[in-house]
Amino acid sequence: MISPFHASSKGQYRLISEMLLFLIGIMITSYVIINFGSLQTSVTGMATRDQMENVIDAVASAIVKVANTDNATIRLVIPVKVSESVYKISIKDQHGLFFGGIINVTTLDGAISVERQLFNIDYDNTISNNHIINNSEVVSSAQLIEIRKNEKITLIRG
Repeated sequence: MISPFHASSKGQYRLISEMLLFLIGIMITSYVIINFGSLQTSVTGMATRDQMENVIDAVASAIVKVANTDNATIRLVIPVKVSESVYKISIKDQHGLFFGGIINVTTLDGAISVERQLFNIDYDNTISNNHIINNSEVVSSAQLIEIRKNEKITLIRG
């Protein structure tokens, strides 16, 4: 004969095991969601950096073309956003052994930034204060930028 105490404890053990199984399921689901979120963030960051590198390549090649020509202007179409982020392009003069400058592409919130140095941009024009690049900045919402060389190389809205 089964005692009444033993019969009621079977239900308690089953209830506890079902609750533990449910908690383990919640923990596994949470782990998957958290890992998927971090993976998505890292992939988005890599895609944004790659797209910014493409923008820098286009701007750098236009600057090099302008630097080797007198009184030149190149208009360049740029994407409005990279990975759903508006960004800004800036060029800055750099002093040192090599004349040149730095191109920087940064998201407006400053979360992601990519920088490239320009080397050996030198030309025969008179350069005031040894600057060959006029520090300038353009936001990507312009969609069209001009890289202009008169006395200095300048980046402006197109």
